[in-house]
Amino acid sequence: MSKQIKRVTFANNNYGLAWLDVNTHSWEIVDACGAGRHLIKRACRLADRGMKLEYRNGATYTAINAAVEKMG
Repeated sequence: MSKQIKRVTFANNNYGLAWLDVNTHSWEIVDACGAGRHLIKRACRLADRGMKLEYRNGATYTAINAAVEKMG
């Protein structure tokens, strides 16, 4: 992974979402685990002081209801 691609891992959750790879230059999701494949190529941003991730859903952002465990 290049320096601008960061892996965001999530705490255990009911969604099966384990990790997402985010390009921190463009803030776009570039890869994901099986449960997050539908989020690839969507814009995202950190929310809740870095504890949550939101993805672009049309004109608004939707929060991913899983706590960010680690980014890096």
